[in-house]
Amino acid sequence: MWQASPAELWQGRDDSRESPAAKRVFQTIDLQSAWPPVLPEHAVALLGFASDTGVARNLGRVGAAKAPPVLRKALANLASHPAAHVLCDCGDIGYAGDDLESGQRDFAEAVAHIHRHGGKTLVLGGGHETAFAHGSGLFAAHPGRHIAIINFDPHLDLRRHHQATSGTPFAQLAALAAAQNRRFDYTCVGAGRATNTAALTADAAALGVNVIWDTEVHWAHAERLRAQLQEVVARADAVYVTIDLDVLPAPYMPAVSAPAALGIAPDLLLYLLQPIMAGGKVIAADAVEYNPDYDIHGQGARVAARVLWQLWQEWV
Repeated sequence: MWQASPAELWQGRDDSRESPAAKRVFQTIDLQSAWPPVLPEHAVALLGFASDTGVARNLGRVGAAKAPPVLRKALANLASHPAAHVLCDCGDIGYAGDDLESGQRDFAEAVAHIHRHGGKTLVLGGGHETAFAHGSGLFAAHPGRHIAIINFDPHLDLRRHHQATSGTPFAQLAALAAAQNRRFDYTCVGAGRATNTAALTADAAALGVNVIWDTEVHWAHAERLRAQLQEVVARADAVYVTIDLDVLPAPYMPAVSAPAALGIAPDLLLYLLQPIMAGGKVIAADAVEYNPDYDIHGQGARVAARVLWQLWQEWV
């Protein structure tokens, strides 16, 4: 169920007459037209997961399966500055009907292939069920490595359910880590006591989850928070960053399954991401839950694209 990205998604303003350095992302993207991709050295593979079955199972607002092409269009016209990694568009993976589990397996295999061939992954969700697919691919490609997961999210996503949903990915990754006898190192930044039941917070405590509550995430604590996140990076062999876009306040990000009542402002989010991306250990990142059906004048797409752009530009 792999599809290459249509070239027409990558369009924008051409300023090249001003200077050879006046380039935008659409002019520097490495567009892959076949699977498996042939990646250049130091590549970040942009890969979409066209899924929102997990959102439906979690009783959320569906539509996130349509996100990857919309996010590409929003990213295309942003400026392309010199970066440590070449950005390669490796297309999208979907699945038939509501067979999420099959789609997650296929996506995990695609992620593992990219990593085994030296690439890193920047994934466009899809609902947060994307995280189990992405994370299990990382576990497969990096056996024996201590992978720290840093999730910016108002929800712990440790729900118990008989099927995979957008609310279960980290409970599933915890179980997978236990089955593989590997450490489950999970930090959730911006979780809210108002948005997580006592059962979920108890499960987080039992799993040793490092929770940084939304009431702690503000500019007065910014340096302390950056230091905490640097400690997470320092203790790990590799880092996986996942951003549920509903961690952004609803006025900035209305286009999600569950808009935030509080959230982390975009400027603070980017400030907290910077030392993580600069730490030299990030192997994978994703942004999930963008739902174009609920966007307002493309505002959410622009904010999401800026987050994705910052991840790529600051990735070392």
